Amino acid sequence: MRFTAVIPALRPGSALVSVARELSGAGLAEIVVIDDGSGAGWDAVFEECARLPRVVVLRHHANLGKGAALKSGFRRALADAGCAGVITADADGQHLPADILRVAEALGRQPDCLVLGARDFRGPVPWRSRLGNALTRRLFRILAGQRLRDTQTGLRGIPRALLPHLAGIGSNGYEFELDMLIAARQRGCRIVEIPIRTVYEAGNAQSHFNPLADSMRIYFVLLRFGALSLATAALDNLVFFASFRATGALGRSQIVARAAAVLFNYGAARRAVFLSRERHQVTLPRYLLLVAGSGLASYALIGALRDAFGLSVYAAKVSAETALFLGNFVIQRDFVFRRREPAAATDWDRYYRSTPFTAHWTRRYTARVLTRALRRFAGGRVESVAELGGANSCFLEAVVRALRPRVYHVLDTNRYGLELLGRRGGGPASLQLHRANVLEPDLALQADAVFSVGLIEHFDPDGTRQAVNAHFRLLKPGGVAVISFPTPTVLYRAARWAAEGLGLWRFPDERPLEAAEVRRAMAAHGEVLHETTLWPLVFTQRLMVARKAPGE
Repeated sequence: MRFTAVIPALRPGSALVSVARELSGAGLAEIVVIDDGSGAGWDAVFEECARLPRVVVLRHHANLGKGAALKSGFRRALADAGCAGVITADADGQHLPADILRVAEALGRQPDCLVLGARDFRGPVPWRSRLGNALTRRLFRILAGQRLRDTQTGLRGIPRALLPHLAGIGSNGYEFELDMLIAARQRGCRIVEIPIRTVYEAGNAQSHFNPLADSMRIYFVLLRFGALSLATAALDNLVFFASFRATGALGRSQIVARAAAVLFNYGAARRAVFLSRERHQVTLPRYLLLVAGSGLASYALIGALRDAFGLSVYAAKVSAETALFLGNFVIQRDFVFRRREPAAATDWDRYYRSTPFTAHWTRRYTARVLTRALRRFAGGRVESVAELGGANSCFLEAVVRALRPRVYHVLDTNRYGLELLGRRGGGPASLQLHRANVLEPDLALQADAVFSVGLIEHFDPDGTRQAVNAHFRLLKPGGVAVISFPTPTVLYRAARWAAEGLGLWRFPDERPLEAAEVRRAMAAHGEVLHETTLWPLVFTQRLMVARKAPGE
């Protein structure tokens, strides 16, 4: 994968040239050095860098800040369509070239993650670096919900998908790097750390970090998470006090105060604090559920504090809301405005080693429906059948028994499942196993029937369309494609919710599909002949049959 190194620099020393020289011969696509308004006295350093292979120097005529310099590098990287991500490093020699390349390797292995090169802070570390990182990582843990060893590291591997969002962040100084972590969390980009060596010059002379001013800017980024909640609490209490003074009704005053707080808080919390881009249909019901639960808890606490300790309603209200504050924040962060991380891939090896007991019944039912559809619509003599995603196929014996094909092809990328299937053999049919990409199968097949069960839902919309297309690519004109996939009925959603809650769900990347999405993809290649919902499966499946057009 092609990565660009981005190194912001303000009045750098010779360490910058040394790092740029080593990286220029290390296989990176480009090394972008940003002169962030250093002035004429440092032109020689940047000119020496610019003479190195694959090193580009960008200039800011005035000092705009480390964040602004990084964003200039990100925009340069985004202009390269082949760039898969960016590796950022500091110009003061703190990051060894070997560690920079290790972060690049880690990003290559985990291209959807934000990779941090984490220092261990052992040895002679400047007090301002040690103290600043200790404070920031603890605050980040509380407010963002993730434990990191090094929140202030400048050595980072950033996936391309995150770069456009980072380029639009408003902060320009050192606080930008903390904003980056927050943006990654809110956009579902997993943050991982790999250990790097801790290197500091004597006195950290090349650092331009101002312990007071820059720390305050960083902590302001963190504290703004709590600022809206505090403002909302103030409004809630003021409305409550006014209403209670006017009516003397505790319950009514609590409802009026909560309603005012909702109108003020929801939109600001969703967009300005938690940076959520989830649909209102997802976040608003969760938010209202929290408001109702929090309101009831507050009402109960106010009554309990008033009765047990003789507090006034006003004092009890403030005490109750203070006690509930952190819980409300955590629930909003992790439940209401949570953005799901990209789903991990299903562990098919594990699935093949330990099949759920319920699968034995569901497979028999699915096999009956599948073979009935193949016999009905394929018709006549079926010489060849292809199953996509059929490693350790559940349907081989049933299909061979029902159709008696001469050849049965199975395409999958899972080596272990194909080995298991190869040991079983194809019985009277010749079993042909192909370790091939089911999205773009490079096989010259002209099968009479092609089918898949539980395959096309494991991809994003583009991948699903490619998987459907692959069925027809392997079919002869007039051949029949049968595709079964989960569909999001109320029964499916309830069953999956229960399975996930019990820790029994094994398909994290399964995406239940609306029938219209699959129907459109199949109709592009021929006529959709039949479709039905398989309700007895509980995790309901939709089965569709289409015939490939003669001219396809």
